[in-house]
Amino acid sequence: MLALALFSISVPAAGLPTLPIDSRITKGTLGCGVTYYMVSNPSAKGYADIAVVRRDEAPSDQARKSLRPGFFSRMKIAPRREGYISDNDGSTVFRYENVSFYRPEVLDSTLLYTFDQIAQSRSEQAIIVCGDIDQVELKKKMDIFSMLVPRILVKEAHSPDYIWEPSPAPVVTVSTEPGRKIAEISVSYSSARIPYPLMNTAQFIVTDILAKEFRTVVGHRLDRNLKDAGIPVAYMKYWGVTSFNSAGDERYTVTIGTSPEFVDAAMRTVSSTLAELDSFGVSEEEFADAKKTLQPSFLKKAKALPTREEDVDRCIAHFLYGSPLSPKTEDFTLFSRKNVADSTQTRILNQFSSALLEQLSNLSLEYTLADTLDKDEALFYYNLAYLYGSITPSGKDYTWHSSDTLGMEPTVSKVRIKNEKAEPVTGGKMWTFSNGMKVVYKQIPGTGMFNYCFLLSGGLSSIDNLIQGEGGYIAPMLSMYDAGGLSCSAFHDLVKAKGVTMDCHVGVYSMNISGEAPSSRLPFLLKTLLAISGDRTFNWGEFETYARDAAFGRTSEPDYMDMQMSPGFVYMPVKKAGALTKETARKADKFFQDRFARANDGVFILTGDLDEAIVRRLLLKYLGGFKTDRGSMARAAVDRRPIVGTRTIEGSGTPGVYVLMDADYSVTTQSYYTADIAAEALRQSLVSHLAPYGFGAEVTASLETQPQERFQIFISCYPARREGLPENVTWDKERALTAVRAAIQEVSRKAPSQTDLNAWKAMITDITKKSLSTSSGAVAILKARYAAGKDFSKYADNINSINPEVVRSFLATLSSGGRIEYIVDE
Repeated sequence: MLALALFSISVPAAGLPTLPIDSRITKGTLGCGVTYYMVSNPSAKGYADIAVVRRDEAPSDQARKSLRPGFFSRMKIAPRREGYISDNDGSTVFRYENVSFYRPEVLDSTLLYTFDQIAQSRSEQAIIVCGDIDQVELKKKMDIFSMLVPRILVKEAHSPDYIWEPSPAPVVTVSTEPGRKIAEISVSYSSARIPYPLMNTAQFIVTDILAKEFRTVVGHRLDRNLKDAGIPVAYMKYWGVTSFNSAGDERYTVTIGTSPEFVDAAMRTVSSTLAELDSFGVSEEEFADAKKTLQPSFLKKAKALPTREEDVDRCIAHFLYGSPLSPKTEDFTLFSRKNVADSTQTRILNQFSSALLEQLSNLSLEYTLADTLDKDEALFYYNLAYLYGSITPSGKDYTWHSSDTLGMEPTVSKVRIKNEKAEPVTGGKMWTFSNGMKVVYKQIPGTGMFNYCFLLSGGLSSIDNLIQGEGGYIAPMLSMYDAGGLSCSAFHDLVKAKGVTMDCHVGVYSMNISGEAPSSRLPFLLKTLLAISGDRTFNWGEFETYARDAAFGRTSEPDYMDMQMSPGFVYMPVKKAGALTKETARKADKFFQDRFARANDGVFILTGDLDEAIVRRLLLKYLGGFKTDRGSMARAAVDRRPIVGTRTIEGSGTPGVYVLMDADYSVTTQSYYTADIAAEALRQSLVSHLAPYGFGAEVTASLETQPQERFQIFISCYPARREGLPENVTWDKERALTAVRAAIQEVSRKAPSQTDLNAWKAMITDITKKSLSTSSGAVAILKARYAAGKDFSKYADNINSINPEVVRSFLATLSSGGRIEYIVDE
């Protein structure tokens, strides 16, 4: 059956079994004829999302009139970035997120409001409720509210009228934006969508897998070819309009941002890259490597709970397009395809690529530039490059070098376990080895994956002559070394091909290399860390490419505001546009040389699905290869002095209103969890105050333990799409800032109700409990202990001790500390 699904989309629906429905989802029809979906998703205890879908009825003025800003303000429901209402291929979708179902009056009022909206239309409709819900009680409520809705006639079967109409003539679109600094090019190829009867079969999943494999191969080749051609890249994005989220043709697009003078060269590179793939295909080795890079993401999705947004998207797609509601375990099962040889899968991927890429057929080219462009000339050169790529193979090895590990076989000294004791934070084990290295191990079985963190003492404060905005560039320099007998790019390709992720972070007083990997890759990870920390050579060519691409970047809003908050403090891991130079690379090289000379001055953390006997054997085999030294790194005394009072700044960037609050505050286990509760209290107040002005709000809390203990709260207020807002609501950034100030004042003067606080405490308790049961959560709590000296694992009693006044006092302290207000236009 799988072979049929792989080779042809013309298989009769009866020839393929339907996919099972996720056990968390209940679908049915209410007495009024409205389809309902109830999805149990307890990712945030006490909260849920609601959506109403009107099939084949585009958003109208009447639909916008049904949006009531006063209601949203009282219920504390923020608009999504697209607004409360959107157009999905001519169908209307209302979406209301983070609804406080823990309050019975909010639950009842919001359901009544949505059923009132349903009653205003005679179209086929669906209501979707996803979150921490009691499905039995919710169904009873919906049955009652549905009595208010006149019965809606429902078709026995819905199969959209769709005819695939190939386009032999390419379409070229040029948009001009005077003053635009980054030129953008997009190449899109369209194809027929999956027939409606096959949407809820394995055909859908297999097509999605092929699209992901295709995107992985194209992305890897393009990254290589653009770099080889010396073309600067501000960004590169791959996206698709598929049968899952559209009633029309499927459309696969690659978008690249580059310098205006490289537009032609970039487009030719994209064209020739696609042409070579079309004509010559991928090798079995390249396919196998691409599949290995994708495997961890499929495995993670199979094990993880989807977000509420993902669940609602699935239900909308099922109602409108017939998309499956199957659990992600089905995707992983089909992706693994252990009974299908790589040679067969390679041939299928090549057939998929060749069917999609047809030179000029079903092609769209889009340019967004500061100046105009001759469309005919642009198409001529695209076609010329495609012809060249289709007859002249590049001869490049596009594999991920997954077999090139000979240079990573280390010669190491013998070590032994000198001491073993219980690890107090997670209940795992801590081993001290004879060379002084310390390892924390915590087994969390059942995932097939593990997380790690190689934590070393010494951070930005140890770097001489650091300038502000340079600290954020130190960590990326670690990715620019040739190591393990491989070039920089080949080394990182190899790491990806093994399914290993590897991120570096450098803070004020410590650095760490962390990530995740399949359980079988622990030997490879240890050899990789030995290669990075041992005999490595800085690749200046790679640095030049990175610096060239980084020149496009601008300072992000959070980084800019953090620098404004502490203008004299240079040891922040933030990036400032223009701060990266060759001297930065030299500073980083010395920094890493010093850190890796003392691998015993820190701790190596391993958590996840790892057998203890195997871990011990591998550590004894490889830890002797790390460099160690006596003593520990002396911390340089640095002082961070934030501003006092409030500064209001205007600038350009991502439109919105941003606020950063900062205050000295003792970091305890109670205050650590108080910060999360305070952030939710502030978010709800912001939503209530901002609803009349077309803005949504996001709030995050963070802390520092060094050089001084302090907390920060970052507020991001985003303008929703105008067409998705009530008719009488217009953007007003100045009034939005006034509303933000009023919300901050409100929560700093008025303590939250006990009902709200109890719900927030239950939510944070539940989130923390679930997090600590995961390997990534265990690593996070261990990093806090061994990098910052804080144990946040005793959460239950500390969360329970938080009362309304503790929350109010915390917010009042942040409100009276330093504050940066940043109003941003495009």
